Amino acid sequence: MQGSKHLHEAFGSYFSPPARQPKKRSTECSRAPTQRSRCRLLGFTFIEVLAVLSIVALSTLGVLAMRDWATSNSRVAEAKGQIAAIQSGVQQWRPSNGVYTGVSIQALTSVASLPISWGDGSSINPWGGDVEVRVDNTDATRYIIRFTNIRVPQEGQRLHRDFEVIAEHVSFVGNAFEVTFQG
Repeated sequence: MQGSKHLHEAFGSYFSPPARQPKKRSTECSRAPTQRSRCRLLGFTFIEVLAVLSIVALSTLGVLAMRDWATSNSRVAEAKGQIAAIQSGVQQWRPSNGVYTGVSIQALTSVASLPISWGDGSSINPWGGDVEVRVDNTDATRYIIRFTNIRVPQEGQRLHRDFEVIAEHVSFVGNAFEVTFQG
């Protein structure tokens, strides 16, 4: 045992791993006797940082654009679903003579043709405006559904395009979308 201890003392550096030295700061310095000391920190260059920041900025813009697209699609889909529910409710509510005088969101919710939570239609609009249902003044066998406060013109135009084939009349003027259906 004594001998192995002496061997370790004599040849310890060969048998044990070298001690770790603390890392030096990453700098390169050149000192010439006639020149000033020039030290340069090793790291990222301005161009590299600029490239990374521009990639992050473009990615952020892409995510924001996707969020806006998804939000827009959600509002349009919700409005289309509400229009379909109103159409179904009006068909259930329809008087036997086919005249829609007196039709409204309140009339439809009072007989449970539409969810009672819709109330008067002021809280269900995806854009925060009102939803109205009323008889067409020119033909009492038709009814009009109107959404107000559509702040994004492309969304109103999309609704217009989607309903112009299946409705009697469709209009999107200002921030109001109206669609007329025959009973």
